[in-house]
Amino acid sequence: MSSLRPVEYRLPDAVVCLDGTLPPAEFFAKLQSLPVIAADGAAIRLAERSVQPSIIIGDFDTLEASGLQHLFEGTPQLRIADQDSTDFEKCLHYCIDTGIGTVLICGMHGGEMEHSLNNWSIAMRYAASLHLCLYDAQRYGLPISSSMSLPTEPGETISLIPQPYAVITTQGLHWPLTREELRLGYREGARNRAAGKEIGIALHEGSLLLFCNATALPLVPVVAE
Repeated sequence: MSSLRPVEYRLPDAVVCLDGTLPPAEFFAKLQSLPVIAADGAAIRLAERSVQPSIIIGDFDTLEASGLQHLFEGTPQLRIADQDSTDFEKCLHYCIDTGIGTVLICGMHGGEMEHSLNNWSIAMRYAASLHLCLYDAQRYGLPISSSMSLPTEPGETISLIPQPYAVITTQGLHWPLTREELRLGYREGARNRAAGKEIGIALHEGSLLLFCNATALPLVPVVAE
């Protein structure tokens, strides 16, 4: 596995917050030097944590229905009425247009199940254009489309979820996989464990989401180019 690209930990360019379950205020205190992009109703959830977004983006249906627009009178706002894209997509388009390349995403879950699943689909689609790192409950989700290596802690839980299909070979995992086919609805690679201080994943086909512990905040994992 000599051709594996190492994962590097770097400071993200921005944090995108969706209108789901967001981390507590202490999380954002670690990222206070970064711009925080709120997708419509996420601005309300941020205000509940005394976090002021750098910009609010979306169709503003949730924010206007809340009657709390006055809380953000001095906050830059980008209203996009397009109903063919979600507020999440509008935020990611903004990142691409303004040269933001590495994005930490919070609030993927919360509310209706189909909303969460749709967010996952959007994240995988835009992973080809941006370095995305998903955060929830002290775990990172990293879209993977090439072979890579990742520093780990022995015993750390590592999950490999195909999106929707992948063929992989691993090293450094408690339960190794050799040219194993993972496919949604057929077989996943959840809840494996790191055997040592590094794992390697050779991705022969497809793409996947890798989940690991978020121990390096405010730094996020990015697969080296």
